Amino acid sequence: MSLGIYVHVPFCLSKCPYCDFYSVVKRDEDLKDKYTDRLVREIRESAGLPRSGRTRPDTLYLGGGTPSLLSAKHLDRIIGAVDEVFGSDEIKEFTMEVNPGSVDLKKLKDIRAAGVNRLSIGVQSFDDQVLRKLGRLHKAEDCLRVMDDGRKAGFGNISLDLMFGIEGQSFGSWSDSLRTAIELEPEHLSLYSLEFQEGTVFTRLLKEGKMKETDPEDDRRMYETAHDELERAGYKHYEISNFAREGLRSMHNMKYWSLQEYLGFGPGAHSYVKREDSGLGQRFYNRPDLEGYVTGQDVRVISEPNDISDDASEFMITALRLTEGVSKEEFRDMFGVGVWDFFGDVARLKFGSFVKTGHALEDEERIALTLKGFNVSNRILSIFV
Repeated sequence: MSLGIYVHVPFCLSKCPYCDFYSVVKRDEDLKDKYTDRLVREIRESAGLPRSGRTRPDTLYLGGGTPSLLSAKHLDRIIGAVDEVFGSDEIKEFTMEVNPGSVDLKKLKDIRAAGVNRLSIGVQSFDDQVLRKLGRLHKAEDCLRVMDDGRKAGFGNISLDLMFGIEGQSFGSWSDSLRTAIELEPEHLSLYSLEFQEGTVFTRLLKEGKMKETDPEDDRRMYETAHDELERAGYKHYEISNFAREGLRSMHNMKYWSLQEYLGFGPGAHSYVKREDSGLGQRFYNRPDLEGYVTGQDVRVISEPNDISDDASEFMITALRLTEGVSKEEFRDMFGVGVWDFFGDVARLKFGSFVKTGHALEDEERIALTLKGFNVSNRILSIFV
């Protein structure tokens, strides 16, 4: 299997009140230079990191934060370092996350010229009132413009992020945003229900009684309606939150959901590799500390190596996020025994109870969750922890 490369760019123009991804509100170009210097050095030093064989990357993903805040000069240096260490000739999918308020046509042309061939645009909503609630700096008209500019810049693969289940967001507002997104004809859409994550402003407001969670039934109605509308529009539902045109799934994110290898660079980035001695997993990550990162401190934390139970559990929990679920044959090939031989009769009975209620499916070839099952996925996935 090929390798995925993830680069975390922690800079943002403002901190969204719902976001728990590591980011800093810094506009200092000198700091971006220092970050890029350290990032290039980290990539060059990664030749000695453990991973199975000398696998070459076929995906490169710049996430954040707001990667589009980097200049063309920064981007060229990062890509050059990846090419120097790993080679870039086999990279098929090169994604960059962008926010509608952080790019114009010229910037997008520069990004495309640098080799990026897939945009992931953080639209979130086409309703200005909802955008204000989310603390976004852009407006709906910016979302329309950046989509148009992306096409003009030569991008034939664009993904849009949308959010639902937001306090004050009506079903009509959600339906309108969904309809607008479909009319723009992106190749991919990611739909996320608002979650209250520890350490965020929204979670503090929730605890203080100044904000309310969306009623679960309303939240699920938005999700299921989106599923039906997108399927009718020709998008294939392939993962709990993701829909794509035929052949245009996110190659990079599929690595996360199928226990493939990826290396992460930058503060807060995570990695998963296979150990050459056993073929089992090894995880490590960089602490979310930009100051320590740029000053050359050792920010890498190496987790305890996975044993076979860890890998099997992680495989089930990630693969069951996919609509096709877990291939029994693939599980046997990876772990040497059948799914239920590994997890036991108690797990099989628990999963069977969800099959009886229509939340899951099982046949001779696979086990999977249904759309109904995705609504209670945490309960089902806990069987395999």
